[in-house]
Amino acid sequence: MGALLTFEVRRLVRSPRFFIFTVAFPLAMFLAFSSAYGRNDPDAVTFLMVSMAAFGAVAASVSTGSRTAIERQVGWNRQLRLTPLTGVNYLASKVAAAMLVALPSMLLVYAAGVLVEHVNLGAGTWAQLIVLCWLGVLPTAVLGLLIGLLATGDSAQAMSTVLMLALSMLGGLWLPLSNLPAVMTIVAKALPSYWLAEFGHDALAGNAVSVQGVITMAVWIVVAGALVALRYRRDSARV
Repeated sequence: MGALLTFEVRRLVRSPRFFIFTVAFPLAMFLAFSSAYGRNDPDAVTFLMVSMAAFGAVAASVSTGSRTAIERQVGWNRQLRLTPLTGVNYLASKVAAAMLVALPSMLLVYAAGVLVEHVNLGAGTWAQLIVLCWLGVLPTAVLGLLIGLLATGDSAQAMSTVLMLALSMLGGLWLPLSNLPAVMTIVAKALPSYWLAEFGHDALAGNAVSVQGVITMAVWIVVAGALVALRYRRDSARV
């Protein structure tokens, strides 16, 4: 599993287009939004920083998992089934790779917040912010893998893009929910992307982690994980 995880991460890093999109695009959005809406308002800049870091994590984790569709199409999964690697270890390595790829995207936005926008937070707040937001990537990493196991090589990119945009827009990562109809808040609180950012916002405010958020995240992980396991077994049965 360790060897496969190392291979997965190295392969993703060596893909310039993929890495630039998942790392550079959220950073560019943060700098653009903070310049346009955060002038003379440090709180707005910090809020945007957390939201854009969450967006980058969502985009990276979903896109990483969706690449599994191409591997299935070329027969890479069938080759792996001939090795001692178990199905559980294979799926776990895919999710772990998605989470590792999401980390640089988040950290780069945070670094821009410090170096460009002069965000000033305590060491404890930074640690809580990074750990909570990174752990919050787990549901979207599993969802990305589910897309990879359901889609074909031709449809995976479109499906992952739709999922990423839906999670970002409906989860309130691009626009404050206060500017949207009240029903959108209800929708957002049912999504893991909302709570991914909200964990960060709670860390900034010094609030405890929301129990509702933890439960929502857990439900997404369990349901999506069960669907991933079911789909993987069906794929294995075809060999």
